[in-house]
Amino acid sequence: MHDVGMNMGQLEMSVKQVDDTIALARSWSHDLLHATEAFDMQGIGGKLETALRALDEARAALEGYSDAIEADHNAVGTVRMV
Repeated sequence: MHDVGMNMGQLEMSVKQVDDTIALARSWSHDLLHATEAFDMQGIGGKLETALRALDEARAALEGYSDAIEADHNAVGTVRMV
């Protein structure tokens, strides 16, 4: 479906791709954290823990993106020329 030159289905697929990429980065970071714990590498381990928290926050920020896209799609009523 298109609105104002925006393919909403493509937008949703693109946001899902971002969400999936964040999930993959979180999985890799989690695996690396466990690897560093095995060798008591606290410096990088701390950084990975911080990264994991940030990735969790990023995924949480995207929760409900599909509903938000649908709501925006339904709210589009006019085209603003700039």
